[in-house]
Amino acid sequence: MVKVSSFLFLLLLLIFISDEKGMPKAEAKDCHKVWNCKGENRCWEDCRNRYNGMGLCDLYTAPSVPKQCFCAYKC
Repeated sequence: MVKVSSFLFLLLLLIFISDEKGMPKAEAKDCHKVWNCKGENRCWEDCRNRYNGMGLCDLYTAPSVPKQCFCAYKC
C-alpha cells in the first residue's frame, strides 16, 4: 500500500511540474496607440471599444501641442 501511494504521489508531482514548465505559454505583448485626445472619458471609452485597453490623456503639454490619448492594450 505504501509503494502504491508513493508511486501515485510521485506521478502527481511529475504531472504538476511538467504542466508548468513543459507547456509553452503564449503571452500577449503590450502594444500602444496614440491619437489626439478629445476628453478624458472619450479617450478611455475609445481605447476600451477599439482595442480593449486602457486610455489616458496627457496631463501636461506645451501650449501649442494638442493633448494626446495614450492607449495601452494587449496585442
